Amino acid sequence: MNRRDSAVVLALGVLLVALVTALALPAASPAATPSPAPTPPQEAVFREGIVGLPSSPTPISARTQADRDIVALVFRGLVRLGPGDSILPDLAERWTTEQDGQRWTFTLRRDARWHDGEPVTAEDVALTVRALQAPGSTSPAAETWRKVVATVLDERTVRFDLNAPSTGFLDAMRQPLLPAHLLGSVSVDALADHPFWRSPIGNGAFTLVQWDETSAVLEPITSLPPDLSRPFATFPPRRLSGSGAALLPRLELLFYETADDLADALRAGEVDSASELPGPLATTLEGAGDDARLLRYPGTTLTSVVLNLRPRQQPAFADPRTRRGLLEAIDRNGIVTGILAGTARRADSPVPPASWAFDQAASKKIAHDVDAAASDLKAAGWKKTGGRWTAPGTTKAFEIELLTPDADSNPVAAAIAAEVARAWSDFGLRTTVTELPPAEFVTRLRDGDFAAAVVDVNVGLDPDLFPILASTQARSGGSNIAGVQDSTLDKALDAARKPGTRAERTKAMSKLQQVLAARLPILPLVFRDHLYLVPASLQGPTPRPIADASERFWDVLTWRLADR
Repeated sequence: MNRRDSAVVLALGVLLVALVTALALPAASPAATPSPAPTPPQEAVFREGIVGLPSSPTPISARTQADRDIVALVFRGLVRLGPGDSILPDLAERWTTEQDGQRWTFTLRRDARWHDGEPVTAEDVALTVRALQAPGSTSPAAETWRKVVATVLDERTVRFDLNAPSTGFLDAMRQPLLPAHLLGSVSVDALADHPFWRSPIGNGAFTLVQWDETSAVLEPITSLPPDLSRPFATFPPRRLSGSGAALLPRLELLFYETADDLADALRAGEVDSASELPGPLATTLEGAGDDARLLRYPGTTLTSVVLNLRPRQQPAFADPRTRRGLLEAIDRNGIVTGILAGTARRADSPVPPASWAFDQAASKKIAHDVDAAASDLKAAGWKKTGGRWTAPGTTKAFEIELLTPDADSNPVAAAIAAEVARAWSDFGLRTTVTELPPAEFVTRLRDGDFAAAVVDVNVGLDPDLFPILASTQARSGGSNIAGVQDSTLDKALDAARKPGTRAERTKAMSKLQQVLAARLPILPLVFRDHLYLVPASLQGPTPRPIADASERFWDVLTWRLADR
């Protein structure tokens, strides 16, 4: 039954009750007609459109954007995002770190509660870690937790021992928790498909009233004080006296299979907001509906060209001057303004330009310059004959196969790959694009069966490039798919992930970016913004750097709907 059907049934029910009541009452003498009772104000609902359908909205198995959005509203972790680039306590009240960042100890808040009133405990944390570490875990966060040892010290204290120092571990503590008092007896293998997820008990600011593949209805927790420092901080669904605005009393997420379907719904007024539409489409919709405005949240996912740097497979890419020339041949500014309609930032480093760690001076801009690209290739020993380049020590014109996820799974990456191939081919390096389904794409990358590939890499809010560039991560199962082996880079990567003061870490990150600029182990292209179309009547959302679109809800407790 849809919303319109529900309204019709309700109206018929009210009419039937009125008729039965009228027939049952005895005749009465005429009397003064009473004043009609005031009609109660209709409860406001904020309707958000999302591309993608929910399939498993759990903290350990969320697969789609719809899944992650639901989890972000219903569940919480030990820490949370704050303004700017800050990380604030959430379900934990404090933490300490020892052994140069290899040991972390967290103390939970005494007042942290699940929606059923049970306390949040250290065992909830331990259960969540066990679930993430299970062999069949499908969570993108699984790799982060693979070698972490979680030890329950008491009901409110949990300790984590890491196999290597990592300041980025604090950001990982935003991982939403599972309720051990409800799921502790369930085998880890059965957690993702447990009936609990049809109507979960969470610990966040919203409860999930119902969900299916078309929509989800969420209501705020209203029985707790409106104190933003508390773990359940929320506001009651009422009009604030004298404010002229009401905080969100009800949130409805509507799911669409394609971006075009969502765009049509926004134009028709079926939804109030829309998230993660492609840049060109989102910019054309700005001003539609309720004067929609486009919010841009700087993202941490780097779209890059990864070259196979394994010497036995691709010796032609071994010289950094070759890699610099390949980057100079690509018009990255054109990709930003053309394919992405200005909704991205040019990448001069694998460190996001909106990050606290980014150092423009250390990263150095490499301009689009085909003459400079030719000079760099010649300096590296390449020769150009008849408009085609030959690699050092060879006589045959060099050709490149450029892998990319197919357009159905990642249309932006596929479009960028086509533009890179065009630029290199025009430059004299014949390049063909091979689009692959995601599973085959990942397999070829992990097997080293490629020359070059357009790859999206999420480097995180606390940029940690160790997993994708360290020599030790080039082994089977690691994320260094380029096969980079560079001892100087390894030292810089190790130093950049060690805990320290902000000044110490900034210095280490600057040094790392100097090494990256000189070595160019991967070719950075762009960092895309997360796009969020909201109505003029919605007040409160404040853009900040985020790693996933679901993190746009970082300040949802302050959102309010003005009178419309």
